[in-house]
Amino acid sequence: MGMLEKNFLVKALCDAQKSSGPETSGEVQGLINKTVNAPKGKLYLSDTEFQYAAQSLNGMRNAYLSAGRSSGGIDRVLAKLMISKYRNVPVR
Repeated sequence: MGMLEKNFLVKALCDAQKSSGPETSGEVQGLINKTVNAPKGKLYLSDTEFQYAAQSLNGMRNAYLSAGRSSGGIDRVLAKLMISKYRNVPVR
């Protein structure tokens, strides 16, 4: 995940955090911090973090489309997220 994709994801998560209630605000903030501090090309997400990321990107995409704006960059990030490989890593 490059800087552009990372910025799109952080922007979508910030928008989702503003619209969500206080019960999920802390979890979304943790995901934002994890995304910002992730090394280039690597972002490991749990199942709930994956759901937050996908839903927030989809919400941002819907907002762009309803405003008549292009959603090409968001589509690329969403596609990259959806086709990403998931590996179980044993806990040590």
